Amino acid sequence: MDINSLIKQITPFYNEYKLKSKSISGTNALLIMWDIGDVIKDYVNQNDVSPNSLYREVYGNSEGGTNITKKSWITREFQSRCYRIRNMFEDRNQIYSDFPTLVGFTSFRECMPFLENEKYKFKGDERINLLKLLNSNKSKSFILKEIRKLQADKIGIKNSRNQRLIDLEFEKTTFIDFYNYIYRLVNKNNEEILAHLSEDFIETELLKIIAKNTSALSTDGLRFFEFNDDLVKKDSAISKIWINYINILKDFKGQSDPKKIRRFRRLIPPERIVKLADMLNNLHLKIE
Repeated sequence: MDINSLIKQITPFYNEYKLKSKSISGTNALLIMWDIGDVIKDYVNQNDVSPNSLYREVYGNSEGGTNITKKSWITREFQSRCYRIRNMFEDRNQIYSDFPTLVGFTSFRECMPFLENEKYKFKGDERINLLKLLNSNKSKSFILKEIRKLQADKIGIKNSRNQRLIDLEFEKTTFIDFYNYIYRLVNKNNEEILAHLSEDFIETELLKIIAKNTSALSTDGLRFFEFNDDLVKKDSAISKIWINYINILKDFKGQSDPKKIRRFRRLIPPERIVKLADMLNNLHLKIE
C-alpha cells in the first residue's frame, strides 16, 4: 500500500469523525479513532517506517513550510492520537468495556498520560476511580475540573534543579512561571480571563502570536512569527510575566540555528510546550 492508498483508506473514517464531532459520544469517537489508528499501525508494521515520518507523509506540508504539497487535511497531531489510542486498546471490545458511557472525547484526551504513559500511568484503585469519573453522568465541565486537579497534582511542572543547564536557567524558570500562570488563568471563567488580560494589556492579536511562537518551540522546522512592535513597546504596561516570556520567544526566534532551542527542550519536554500553546489558543477562543 502506498501513501495515497493509505490516505484513501483512512479518509472516510476521518470525514465521519469531523462530520459528527459536535454530537458524537466519547465512546464512538474513540472507536472511530481506533479504526484509523489500526490502519496506520498496519502500515507502520508492514513498511517498517517511523510513525512520525508517516504522519508528515500523510499530511504533506508542515506548519510554516513552503513549496510542499499538502496531501490531506489529516493533521499529524490527529494521526498521532489515533495511533496512540490503537496501541492503548487491544481491540474495540476493550473500548466498550473500559469506556461504555464516555460522554466526551476531551476528557479522555486530557487523561491519556494516566492511561498510557508509564511515568504517570494509574493502576489499581487510582485507575478504577479514574474510569468511574470518565464514565459518570457528571457534567463535562465538572469532569474536566477534576482532571485538571489530577494533572496539577500528578504532572504539574516542578522547577527541578537536577536538570540544570546553567546557561538556560532563566529561560527555563521563565517558561515554568508563565506556564503555571496560564494554567491557572485558563481555568477561570470568561469574564475573569478578560479582566486579567485587560489588566496585563494583552491584546488578542498579541495572544495569537505568542501561541504560534510557543508552538514553534516544540519541534524543529516550525515557523516563528514576527512580533508587532505596536503591540509590544519598550514602555508598555504589559505585565512582567508576559514581557519576560515574550523576550525569550524573541531570543529563540533570532537564533541562527536550532541548537539553543534543542537544549531548551532537554529542560522543558515538547509535550509541555505543546500544552502551553494549546492553553494559549484556548484563551484566545474564549475571548473571541
